[in-house]
Amino acid sequence: MSGVEELPQGWAAAKISDIASVVMGQSPPSSTYNDTGEGLPFFQGKADFGDLYPNVRTWCSEPSRVADDNDILLSVRAPVGSTNLAPSTCSIGRGLALVRPEKGVCLKFLLYAFRRFADDLDAQGTGTTFRAVSGKVVRDFRVPVAPLEEQIRVADHIEGLFRDLDASIATLQRCQEKLALYRASVLKAAVEGELTAAWRKEHPGAEPASKLLQRILAERRQRWEQGQLRTYAEKDRVPPKNWKAKYKQPVAPDQSGLPSLPSGWAWATLDQLASPEQHAITDGPFGSNLKTSHYTTSGPRVIRLQNIGDGEFVDAEAHISHDHFRTLKKYQASPGDIIFASLGTDLPRSCVLPDHVGPAIVKADCVRFRPSAEMSTACIHYFANANPTRQRTKRLIHGVGRPRLGLSSLRTVAIPVAPLQEQRAIAKAIGNQMASIRKAESTLTNELLRATRLRQSILHCAFTGNLLPQDPSDEPASKLLERIAGERKAR
Repeated sequence: MSGVEELPQGWAAAKISDIASVVMGQSPPSSTYNDTGEGLPFFQGKADFGDLYPNVRTWCSEPSRVADDNDILLSVRAPVGSTNLAPSTCSIGRGLALVRPEKGVCLKFLLYAFRRFADDLDAQGTGTTFRAVSGKVVRDFRVPVAPLEEQIRVADHIEGLFRDLDASIATLQRCQEKLALYRASVLKAAVEGELTAAWRKEHPGAEPASKLLQRILAERRQRWEQGQLRTYAEKDRVPPKNWKAKYKQPVAPDQSGLPSLPSGWAWATLDQLASPEQHAITDGPFGSNLKTSHYTTSGPRVIRLQNIGDGEFVDAEAHISHDHFRTLKKYQASPGDIIFASLGTDLPRSCVLPDHVGPAIVKADCVRFRPSAEMSTACIHYFANANPTRQRTKRLIHGVGRPRLGLSSLRTVAIPVAPLQEQRAIAKAIGNQMASIRKAESTLTNELLRATRLRQSILHCAFTGNLLPQDPSDEPASKLLERIAGERKAR
């Protein structure tokens, strides 16, 4: 028996074909589809489903299979078992079957039975490309049937419990949204200087960011000059006249349109704040240098777009061999590096590579940024992910369907620079706030998972007879099944 072996007193097991008619969907020619409302609403499969009724996106002028208002729509192709109710007379494609309960079978009771035993039905699916069940499998699928009066009581009680559960879930989701807004407000307050306004009053003698920036830029130039002199010495050449003029200054920020900053702060580009070493800002290898076919089950990590969450590292693993890793050293990323996404939403979205990742390289569409040792990595990361920075960066982004922030454009992104001591205070304050937010988010996620499990627990109790007490005066389900069979014969 599908899903249940022991039944409560007065219940019976029945095939779907014993208690309902089943019609498999059939897709009409695509030439009959339209989005103008001509004909009947057309539903193809699970992709159209909502919580209870599917969403109308397509109509069909020449339907092949028609479901009536409130027929059960059952997904019979990947994924198998999902259900909705027909919102009106509608056309159904081959991804669906309509299930129409017989008189004496409560519609919502049967709907919830399908939802309770969806995994059991899916287990009977076949196919290599995607799983599907035939009409015979659906018709032969067995479910528990309660006496009619109990069906109604059970369905009503489930509906009431789900209504309360949905209200709780909606509250949890609103809390998640508020946490997201709170996170954004913390970053905004930080990047605009409000978060550490009290700190500045208590530390009036802090070295201004302008001097910090001068020191960073001077060190970069000095490193370059030392490197050039080594190169000349290795080639046994005398440096030519004006050789220092070949130095390429990092891109300076375009000050037009930038907001004013707190006293002691300064504007700088990511290019200016990078480490003085070669390839401090680099994107990943393109083309045949790194393909999915190069991935292995272990070895050095590949950092991809999937790893760059909304300001957080997402530990989705991909690996390459050590031999291949050695050929891509230029793109190596180390713990503490900032990894920017150059493709997608919320650019310049970034994460900081955590210590546990180990040897790694960045893939195409990811940029490894190694900050100057004079800067707080965390502060740059937080400021880059703040909404004011993202809003200013929009003018540098190209593409609508696939928004892209190129490497040269990323270098020009302007970041406020606070005095180094204040940067550390900012990083600590934000870190504490983010830890509290993550803890609250974890609690909410666990509660939402618990709500999902509770929904299945309610259905389990309902179809084992433990949700409500049985009424011995109810006509047993066996009599109901006999009556349905008799009425069918008499038709």
